[in-house]
Formats: sequence, structure tokens, C-alpha cells
Amino acid sequence: MDGKNPVRSLKIYATAALTIVYVLYMFANVAFFAAVPKLELENSDLTTASLFFSKVFGDSGAVRGLNFLIALASFGNMIAVIIGISRRLRECGRQGVLPWTSFWVSTKPFGTPLGPYAVIWGLTCLLILAIPSGDAFTFVNDLNIIPNAAFNLAMALGIYVIRWRRKKANLPEPEFKAWNIVIFFNILVQLYLLVMPWYPPSGGQYAGDVSFWYATYAVVGIAILLACGAYYWLWAFLLPKWQGYQLRQELIHFDDGAQSNQLRKVPIDQVAEWDATHDAAGRSVVPIEEVGIQFKGAETSSDDNASFSDGSKNVSRNARDSSHV
Repeated sequence: MDGKNPVRSLKIYATAALTIVYVLYMFANVAFFAAVPKLELENSDLTTASLFFSKVFGDSGAVRGLNFLIALASFGNMIAVIIGISRRLRECGRQGVLPWTSFWVSTKPFGTPLGPYAVIWGLTCLLILAIPSGDAFTFVNDLNIIPNAAFNLAMALGIYVIRWRRKKANLPEPEFKAWNIVIFFNILVQLYLLVMPWYPPSGGQYAGDVSFWYATYAVVGIAILLACGAYYWLWAFLLPKWQGYQLRQELIHFDDGAQSNQLRKVPIDQVAEWDATHDAAGRSVVPIEEVGIQFKGAETSSDDNASFSDGSKNVSRNARDSSHV
């Protein structure tokens, strides 16, 4: 039954899994602070888990082997992040805003989109192996805070935009719907992540986690967002205006069953025809004129049937009257 109703399964098992993880995470943090003094946590170069193992179990070789669990947890977190970001990247490809649509969307040969996974995995390996430790690694690691928070905030606000549009179009509510309190809490978290990087550390402007100005990564992150916005405006508005075309989505299907949108450059003189034969999602639809012809034909057929039915009724009535006579 669960396979036939995935929304019900998602509500039950996702809620249960996240609740268990949250509870265990809180217990782990309580255990860390209960076993390791705060000053030692702040001044040590070891991870919190390593300090916890040392304080609770001692410094024997067997205990140091428990650090393998830390590496295993880090690897699991990296895999989860790679899968999550890869799915986002694939959705961008499915909307047609990235080149080489089939590379992002295709699930051949193993039934999973390998293209986004390969890109994110390669970038992750490059970040780990190529960037030296110290200020460079810390800066690059912090660089995603502002852009990531901005995109997450946009997605949270976009949920309400989609709901407003669905309500305006008189569409029914979806079966699975995120709680408003969860979305609102996420919005507050993202606003916090956008604001707090600008507050200077207690030791001054150069007392952050790098040796240079503490908010350099925030400024560079905003510059990246502005550069992306400028590129989008150039690609989606300015170039079409200069070259005399408009961008339209087209729904395409792949041999492996996957489907995607692909952006087409439609000349200005063909835009009206395209809009008349495609819906907003890029699916081909029957032109209004053809629908009118079909509907008119259906009316004619209905009239003929009605006339035939009326004629049959008259014949039956005349036969009945004759029999009474």
C-alpha cells in the first residue's frame, strides 16, 4: 500500500526519520558539553567528537580508533550533501536553463542521473585536494554561506508565490503540503545567515576565522550573486531583444523515460503561433481554431442525432396512434 501512496509514506517515514535524527543530535550535543569544558572546546584544535572520546574513554590506542567513526560520519554527510546539491543541479537542467540538457537529465545507464553527481563529486574532490589548508580553504568553505542562504530564502518565499498562483488559478491544494510554521522558521534561519556574517567578531575586524577582513567572504558572495543576476539579465532579456527572438520552454522526452524542458529561441514573428500551440510548460496543445472546428462538428453531429431521435419519436408516435385507430 505504501508504494501505491508515496505521499502517505513520505509523511510518515520522513517525519519519523527527521524526528529521530533531531533527538539524537540534541542528545549528542548535550553529551559533548557535559563531558568537555567550554574553554577546552574553544581552544582545542581537535574536533569536538575527538575531545569527547578522550574525556570519556581515555587516550588508549583503541579509543583513538574511534576517530574512524568521525571520518565515517563526515563521509556520510558529504554523500548526503552531494546528492542534495546534485538534485538541485538536475532540476536546473530540467528547466532548460543549463546547456547540454541530456547530460543533466538522462538516467542512463544505471537509472540515476550521473551527470550532476559527477560534477558535484569532482568539485568536492577539487575543493579537498587542490585548495591548501589555512585561510584559502576557510575562505572558500565560507564563500557559500551568503549565496546558499539567498537561494534557500528565495525557495522558501517561492513556496508562497506558487501557492498564491495555484489559488488564483482555482487549482486544488496538493496532497503533500509543508507546514507554514516550518517554512516561516526556515525563512528566519536564512535571514539570520544573511545578517550575522556582517557583525564583527569580539576581537575586531581581523579576529575572524581568517587573517584578513572577517566579512570578505560575504562581500565576494554578494558579488557572485550580482554577477549571476547580470548574466541572467543579459542572457534572458538583452540578447533576445538585440537578436529578435524570445525564449520559450519546450517539453522533451528521453528514451529512458525522463522528461525535461528545453529553451527554444522563437523568432518574434512566430511567438504568437508558438504561444497558441503550446502551454506554459511547453507541451503541445491543439490550437483554439481547431478546437472550435471540432466543437462545431460535435454540435452538428449532436443536432443530427437529435433530429434523428426526434424523427424516430414521431414515427413511433404515428404508429401508436394508427394502432389505436
